[in-house]
Amino acid sequence: MKKKHGFERSDRVSQQVHEVIARLFVTEVNDPRLKEVEIVDAEVAPDLRHARIYYTLRHGEEPPKGLDKVLQGVAGFLQAKLSGELHMKYTPELEFRFDESIQKGHRIDQLLSGLGDE
Repeated sequence: MKKKHGFERSDRVSQQVHEVIARLFVTEVNDPRLKEVEIVDAEVAPDLRHARIYYTLRHGEEPPKGLDKVLQGVAGFLQAKLSGELHMKYTPELEFRFDESIQKGHRIDQLLSGLGDE
């Protein structure tokens, strides 16, 4: 089957999920352990049943131990809020993953800047 307009429905839903979850983290989540978490992306499976939420920490740090459990603990609350905003038959189940790409980029920058010193 040919794609219409170059985007699949899961791509559009991914964008919506990203926007809603990022906003909810700012406005609704009051857990002090999550104050440095920044939502950077969301990927929704083609069947729209699962969403992988990518996050980083504002100061580029490694996530502390146990942060994944805290995020999974707030996932049900976020999923319920998401359900009210997306108006879909199924609300995607949320899974959080730390996005290491920013840290890797900083490391590459450091290595490249070190080359100029030699």
